[in-house]
Amino acid sequence: MLLRLIVLLIFMSPVVLATLWFSDNAGTVQVEWLGWHVDTNIPVLLGILLAVFMLFSGLTRLSALVADLPAKLGKSRQARGREKGMLALLAALDAAESGDVGDGRRLGAEAARLLDSPELAARLDRLIPRPAAPPAATLRPEPAKGRLFAKKPPAPPVVEREPPPPVKAAPPPAPVAVVETPGAPADPSAEDAAAFAAKLRDGEWAAAQACIDATLSAGRLSPALAARWRAVVLQGQACLDSQDDPARSLRLAREALAADPGFLPAALHVLRQEVSEGRRSEAEAVLAAVWRSAPARILLETCAPLWREDDAESRLKRLEALAEWAPHDPEGHLAAGEAAVAAAKWGVARRHLMAALKIAPDALGCRLMAEIEDKEPGGAERAEIWRRREREAAAAPTWVCEACGATSGSWAPYCSACGAGAAIQWTRPAHKPENPPTPASVPPSAEAPPAPAEPRVSRIQAESKIEKL
Repeated sequence: MLLRLIVLLIFMSPVVLATLWFSDNAGTVQVEWLGWHVDTNIPVLLGILLAVFMLFSGLTRLSALVADLPAKLGKSRQARGREKGMLALLAALDAAESGDVGDGRRLGAEAARLLDSPELAARLDRLIPRPAAPPAATLRPEPAKGRLFAKKPPAPPVVEREPPPPVKAAPPPAPVAVVETPGAPADPSAEDAAAFAAKLRDGEWAAAQACIDATLSAGRLSPALAARWRAVVLQGQACLDSQDDPARSLRLAREALAADPGFLPAALHVLRQEVSEGRRSEAEAVLAAVWRSAPARILLETCAPLWREDDAESRLKRLEALAEWAPHDPEGHLAAGEAAVAAAKWGVARRHLMAALKIAPDALGCRLMAEIEDKEPGGAERAEIWRRREREAAAAPTWVCEACGATSGSWAPYCSACGAGAAIQWTRPAHKPENPPTPASVPPSAEAPPAPAEPRVSRIQAESKIEKL
């Protein structure tokens, strides 16, 4: 304390001495400006200058503080969000460790939302298992009550209405079949495929499961194809029960997805249910798990209502993450390119669209490239080239029968045209529609390929090289 007082006296002594000296030698100062005449002395003039300097310094600091206020508030809000997300993540891990799976999944979804990380949601979905589904007898109980219900054992009639025991006992024979018959054929015989398809057409789901078990045990069916057939049987039942018993339908779809994680119809069934009930975190977790093995544009169209309120930047960020998870598939790059066009990120859109078109030509990619070229000066000729390539590109993916090539508007366990079972896949049809749409501005004669085709090809190659540079 004494040291501070001494330092203060040392600094104040020159000020006091200067004040005393100016009081004895005040002098006079005359200021004449624009007809004004001011008479004052040196101490007053110095005091006025000091006050003006302090006022200017205070205004400068205040303006800098006001300019930095939004950035500081934004950083503070982000820090609070991250802190809440980490606390929710720790609470989710503690709940999962203590066995409370329901709270663990709920807190994990909240942590993924606060931290804005779909990948975290997918990992937590794998780490924290779903709560065990109630047994079939509890889902569809008998109306009996009281002592009559207590006397009865677990009701056999209810179990008979559920998928028969072969559905639950199906996984154990699979490893046995691999050990005993390591050389199982990749494709089943025509007789086995026809028998399985007949069971599907007749709606004999238990018999279809038994057919799978018998064919797999005999070594005439590979484990991977057996898993796909089981998923087809479960999803077929789920489609039939979707109106009468939605809970059982959703459970069967989840079982089908567990049997074959890349089975697109089951994934779409689960996603539609999650989206309709507004469970965003669960839907994004299912999408992240399925996208790595079966990326398809229809998955994004199903999840689109969840992201309707997001801005263009957020959608682009999410779709770019999906493109990184499946970099060798064009669907993720096409979706990211379309989102980049919507966000007016032309460089990002061009990069993703060119990556998709190098993997597989697509009409959507060509149309988006034409839109980008239209935005640039002098790009009308290049845009017309891309529109021509759009008309020549393959048709968009749809449900196609691998046996006969027939297309369908929705998935079914068997083809309605040829009757083949487990043959409908989401892919591009072999042929484009008979009457593809053409722009009204292009005359019919322009549809014929021009005679000097070689310069057009070299122009496209030159443009690709320019894009790489």
